[in-house]
Amino acid sequence: MTDMTVEKALQEAMAVERNGFDFYTAAAERVEDPAARAAFTALAEDERQHFEALQARYRRLLEGEAIAWGEKVPRSSQVIETIFSPSFRERLAGRHFEMSALGIGVLLERESIAFYKRQAESAATPEERAFFEDLVTWENEHYRALLAAQQELRADDWNANRFAPLL
Repeated sequence: MTDMTVEKALQEAMAVERNGFDFYTAAAERVEDPAARAAFTALAEDERQHFEALQARYRRLLEGEAIAWGEKVPRSSQVIETIFSPSFRERLAGRHFEMSALGIGVLLERESIAFYKRQAESAATPEERAFFEDLVTWENEHYRALLAAQQELRADDWNANRFAPLL
């Protein structure tokens, strides 16, 4: 990438991470289930760390310094394998926001993955490529966790809210 292309890519990437942070923070504030709140808070923290890693590179670029692509993005301190507690499933009836938040999160993460893959493909150096591939990996962890939770809870949600026709 040229410096101008890198600048634009970093700006867009920071916007992606800021949007994710804002969404997950709002979701954490709105959900009632403590485990769901903890999961959305952890996702927001991950997005904040991504933003800060991107911002540090952006500042170096603006100051005319070499970008330290090789610095790894901090890994999440919390592995999100099961997003929602078993008690959340029992209380799912009527909780449309939580299901919507999962769906939006899945879409946000999928779009982030696609964006970072494009940046990795157009990277000028192996270090730059590795940096964006690292972001792809981390966003993919979020995507898989959210998608698994969404799929697991969808049938329960549909049954509880009688979305499926009775046979």
